[in-house]
Amino acid sequence: MRPLILVFFLFITLMDSYFYGQSLQHYRYIVEPLLIPSLFLYYLLSSKKKTTLVLLAFLFVWLGDVLLMIERSPIFLQWAVFFYWIMQLCLLAAFAKFWKLYSFKAHFLGLLLYRSYLAVFLNHVYASLGEMKLHGLVYGLTLSIFGSISIMNLLINASKKNYLLCIGILIFSIRDVFLTYNKKYFNEEVFTFSIPILHGIGFFLIIRAFLYFEEQQMEPEKISEFKLER
Repeated sequence: MRPLILVFFLFITLMDSYFYGQSLQHYRYIVEPLLIPSLFLYYLLSSKKKTTLVLLAFLFVWLGDVLLMIERSPIFLQWAVFFYWIMQLCLLAAFAKFWKLYSFKAHFLGLLLYRSYLAVFLNHVYASLGEMKLHGLVYGLTLSIFGSISIMNLLINASKKNYLLCIGILIFSIRDVFLTYNKKYFNEEVFTFSIPILHGIGFFLIIRAFLYFEEQQMEPEKISEFKLER
């Protein structure tokens, strides 16, 4: 069942990319709202210890996608960014129980990388953000904190789940950069085909990472149950 869902998810992602690139917006109204729900179904079938915050992240990223797709007025874009920001907070809070403690000095490397990335990006587009300046700044800072923590966690423990999370956040952030350039810098759809693909792959990798984190959390519980049985 899960492989079929992944095939469907990939199909939806590619179709959304094609419709976006061809400016077939009326078809995107049908296809794009199915992207996150298909991944949500995959998560439900794969997870043995579902995390409430991850479930909420699915809801908010879907709401952000729908509002961004409709975007009848500037307020739609503002609310879309707000829902994406809540999604980031949910994932960051869910990840808090899994990352290892380290000093600020150790964290500085990841912080430097993502803050530099954010600073260069905002320096280029900040003036063109208009009424979205505060939204962009808060969302960008949250994403840079999440990204820098994931990098340091990867450097401390180079495991598959940490690789997936780190790469997933990076890909998702690149998609955000492309969207910002389209909406506020170029004021036209310059980046098209790549945005749905980056969105789908980025969020999928993040969810795969959390599935591994949930399995990791279950291991001590299994050991405790085994000891009690003995």
